[in-house]
Amino acid sequence: MELFDKYAIIIIPENLVNILAEYEEMEFIEKPKRISFEVNQERLVSCINPVQSGVYNLFGEGVYAGIIDSGIDYSHPDFRNEDGTTRMAVLWDQTIAGNPPQGYDIGTVNIREQINEALAAPMPQRMDIVPSSNSGGHGTYVWCLKNN
Repeated sequence: MELFDKYAIIIIPENLVNILAEYEEMEFIEKPKRISFEVNQERLVSCINPVQSGVYNLFGEGVYAGIIDSGIDYSHPDFRNEDGTTRMAVLWDQTIAGNPPQGYDIGTVNIREQINEALAAPMPQRMDIVPSSNSGGHGTYVWCLKNN
């Protein structure tokens, strides 16, 4: 199946991959793989666990962080305060048209008050207020700002 710009997906038996790789036209071959998000493994690889324990005990209080990611589940406990409100100041979802930040033409910005309003609503009404989700991909700018 041809994709674009000379890229294609070829389905062949695994025992023929080495023969296919011998063709001069072949520049890159990658076997299919399952992509998954494994929070605990990523925390370990990113060295988050050691700085949040022991002598350091750093949790980022008072720190602003900009995250470029595939999306965000703004209802996830990691992005909420103990009282259930959001830790985010702003969420810019570039996949939703409507309210881009000043100077940009794409996306929708939701501020803390809107996110909190959404968090207080049951599903699916929550998505009418802040329709941003992380349905399984890579993608957009997400700002996860100052922990109150």
